[in-house]
Amino acid sequence: MEQNTILIVDDDKEGLKTLNYHLGRSSKGYRVQSAANGAIALKILEQKLPELIITDWEMPVMNGIDLIRNIKSHPKTKHLPVIIITGINTTPENLKKAFSVGADDFIPKPLNYIELYARVESTLKMYRTLRTVKEQRQVIEDQKNRELSSKTIEIIQKKQLLGSIQSKVHKIAYKLPANLKTEMRAIEKEIEGSLNMENEWEIFKVHFENVHPNFFNVLLSKCPSLSQTDLRHCAYLKIGLSNNEIAHIFNISASSVITHHYRIKKKIGIEGKQKLAEFVVKMN
Repeated sequence: MEQNTILIVDDDKEGLKTLNYHLGRSSKGYRVQSAANGAIALKILEQKLPELIITDWEMPVMNGIDLIRNIKSHPKTKHLPVIIITGINTTPENLKKAFSVGADDFIPKPLNYIELYARVESTLKMYRTLRTVKEQRQVIEDQKNRELSSKTIEIIQKKQLLGSIQSKVHKIAYKLPANLKTEMRAIEKEIEGSLNMENEWEIFKVHFENVHPNFFNVLLSKCPSLSQTDLRHCAYLKIGLSNNEIAHIFNISASSVITHHYRIKKKIGIEGKQKLAEFVVKMN
């Protein structure tokens, strides 16, 4: 995204010239791009993103309303603020339609440059504030995910250590007298109880849902047939665990984890080359 860049969309050359002139001489230092209709604007947006879009309503090929619909329906551009300019469509019904498709503000024609500056500045201010809040939330979420990931890796390491101790105890037990064998087997059972990850999962789940409160509900709304094991896999991917780390949790091979993730992809309906990890990380 290019800071302080505004894309103006208008088929009227005089209208473009007027907007370019006023925005170009603003003390805010706006950089202005232009497009003659909505279709051209969309091609520009494929290459680079401005910080604000100002579009006329009535244009050939693709009008302002259809342009806004396209912008708001695309993940790459849906966050961009759009101001619509209109000289004809000024009834309450027209304005309601513009806002319903995603316009953030409107400016009536003929243009008043003071109003233009005020609306552009207020729209950008609100957009930047929301963007900052979103970035701060992301930083907090990333930190909490790292904490969850670190705690889970500690549990994995504990499981590996206990598994190694259990194996050694089992070997030693065969060489001991009968009275000591009973004690060693009791120790083995205690270790086996500690290796049970179900309790650890319940604790993890509580902390996970504090960070991602709607994650499981959203997943199940997309695919009600997901099992508890499927949900666990998705949660571990959400916090950034690798296939090897997940394999240790379930005591299976990394290749089995990959196969399981492929099956979850099919259940959810994820198509193409997108990995399950990419899908769950992007989920809000």
